[in-house]
Amino acid sequence: MATIALIANKKSVPKEFNRVAKSYDFATQMSQGYQDDLDCSAQRMQLNGNEKLLDLCCGTGKSTLACLKFLPNGTIVGVDNSEGMLEVASEKFAQEVSQEKIAFVLNDAMSLDFPDNSFDAVFMAYGLRNMPDYQKAIQGIYRILKPGGKICIHDYSLADNFFSKIYWVILGYGFIVPFCTLMSGSSRIYTYLVKSVLTFLNPTEIKLLLEQNGFEKVSAEPHASWRSPILHSIIAVKKA
Repeated sequence: MATIALIANKKSVPKEFNRVAKSYDFATQMSQGYQDDLDCSAQRMQLNGNEKLLDLCCGTGKSTLACLKFLPNGTIVGVDNSEGMLEVASEKFAQEVSQEKIAFVLNDAMSLDFPDNSFDAVFMAYGLRNMPDYQKAIQGIYRILKPGGKICIHDYSLADNFFSKIYWVILGYGFIVPFCTLMSGSSRIYTYLVKSVLTFLNPTEIKLLLEQNGFEKVSAEPHASWRSPILHSIIAVKKA
């Protein structure tokens, strides 16, 4: 019942991430290729290296690290709505924060507190799926992106076939929930993860959502090996 409540009211999701913030990095380290996948999506953006990038739903900063590798002369603003996750991220990147290379901000992705045309790029890992209103979230991102700016949505988005759904159920309930519960001591957010993926948009639907809200040059690329049916990078450009 608790997981169903989270699906119905996603505004409660950040509080659940607060519960697992301290153990989140350890749990994801045990997931083969987790950081490599983030790095791959960041690379697929083909950044110039001097952009001002918004790492939306940055969590503990694993996506921040991925983007940082491709921004030698750029800056990153990491935004999340979980105080606990941001606390971990700020500790990990204390040096970069002091150098004003990275800034972490508590903000709701559904109502971003930035002026129009503020960022050259937006990276959103495992975030859109947690939004109460996908279209409103995309419209907010479009507003704060500069014309010609890029967005990358990195998320568990199941390929549009029966196999991918069965595969995810087996992986989710057979490994993710029991293992991450053991590592973190909490099952609620990980059970929610599995269920939220099953109700999330497929890659074709995400592409359509972006196109309908002003983005162009939209592509969806699967990740390698066993993750190819379930994990995708969707990249698009705001019309100049």
